[in-house]
Amino acid sequence: MTAAHAEAVRRYYDRNTAAFDRLGQGGASIHRAVWAPGVTTRPEAFHHVDELVLAALPGDVTEPAVVDLGCGLGASLMYLAGRAPIRGEGLTISPRQAEGATRLLARAGLAGRVRCREGNFLDVPADLHGRADVAFSIEAFLHSPDAGGYFREAARVLRPGGRLLVCDDFLTPAAAAPDLPPREARRLAEFRDGWRVGSLLSVEQVRAAAAGAGLALARDTDLTPHLELRRPRDRFIAALVAAGRPLRLSGEYWRMLSGGDALQWCLLGGLLQYRVLEFTRR
Repeated sequence: MTAAHAEAVRRYYDRNTAAFDRLGQGGASIHRAVWAPGVTTRPEAFHHVDELVLAALPGDVTEPAVVDLGCGLGASLMYLAGRAPIRGEGLTISPRQAEGATRLLARAGLAGRVRCREGNFLDVPADLHGRADVAFSIEAFLHSPDAGGYFREAARVLRPGGRLLVCDDFLTPAAAAPDLPPREARRLAEFRDGWRVGSLLSVEQVRAAAAGAGLALARDTDLTPHLELRRPRDRFIAALVAAGRPLRLSGEYWRMLSGGDALQWCLLGGLLQYRVLEFTRR
């Protein structure tokens, strides 16, 4: 990341992680619940994307190596380590998240198999190069201002034949229209600003960026229909944002609320889709 953008993202997570945890689904994760077919309980919905990562682990490796590029508080790695004999590494731009993840891993008795540390996924530490059987990013890729750089570093982490899973929000063809109405354009801008978005791209744009790093798109799954949208708390936040907009409020927390409301609006309006893209390293 550029120094300015990296600092903005770092500050965003240092200041808002506690709020994400409080306003989200609970636990150590700040990701979204996905009620995909076959999911019957909230814990299953909460860990559906983690299960997709589990399914990507190679069956012929005794202790698969897994790298989480944008690990947050390490919840996904903890979930994976509780269900498979992985060796996990996580990177987060936020020192506060890295400290919290280290405490949680120690409390769970996983510190010997999983480590989370402060780091930039656009400059992955050399000790991770060529190590991972599977790498993944859940709601982290869009913070990168350099999509090509992200995929270059992700490919560097993977072993030949390794897999990369990217779960995030992507532009739809409707959002890329040159005559996008002002209201839709404003909502996308609010999302970009509020969530410190660096790469808001279409699937085709992402596929091309990944191909440039030697990563081939093998699977594309749309999870948007299975999200929880417009829950009571979401409606409350929408009303709060609408009431506060004429006042031109500012501050990290307010921008986070406004960005989250814009994200929901864009998902419901067909401007964004929440997808999982799986790549293989050639």
